[in-house]
Amino acid sequence: MNHRNKKGFTIIELLLAATIMSMISLAVVSTFGVGLRAFDRVQSFGGFQADVLVFLEGIEHDLRNTFAFSPIKFQGSSRSMSFAAVGTKLDEDGNEFTVLEERSYNFDSSQKALISKEEDFAPTVSSATEESVRTQRITPVKTVEFQYYSYSKVIKDGEEKIESGWQGTWTDEEIIPRGIKILLAFDDGGEEVSLARTVFIPSGGDIVDEEYGANQTREYIGRR
Repeated sequence: MNHRNKKGFTIIELLLAATIMSMISLAVVSTFGVGLRAFDRVQSFGGFQADVLVFLEGIEHDLRNTFAFSPIKFQGSSRSMSFAAVGTKLDEDGNEFTVLEERSYNFDSSQKALISKEEDFAPTVSSATEESVRTQRITPVKTVEFQYYSYSKVIKDGEEKIESGWQGTWTDEEIIPRGIKILLAFDDGGEEVSLARTVFIPSGGDIVDEEYGANQTREYIGRR
């Protein structure tokens, strides 16, 4: 009669299996924890980044619609700029009407905030009221830098001479820049995140035709 040897798991096999299961469980738990932390970080970054992008969209809209207006000259430094803009308000009946405004954007490093201000243009009024000045801000922001694109075309005897380039300030009181570059950085979980936006202004730049002695602003370059 044949006898079969029936054996169970040995202690070594059980220990080995337990070790493998422990390692798998640890890997799963660790991966899950990392995933949760990454999800929380993405959610936090995405929320603030969305706020920054909306703010930048507002700046772009204002710049694309600015124009040369002698009482409100375009002024710009590496940390602030102001210019003429057209806005809308509501009257007592809820109807929209157009107002001329001075828009300004300023980076306050002490508050780590990029602040926008809209002020109604009223040359006959000596002091501003609370309703005529409106401000918004995005914070916390680490750094903000504005750069200005100068574009000048001179036409003489049928020949064109173009001078252009980026600069850190804008002091020309007669014309407005052809474009604005906005560089913004903020901290996210100990890491620096940088965003950039380049906006070209349709009415910016200067074209001089010496044959007619007139300044003209032509073709819209478009956004890079």
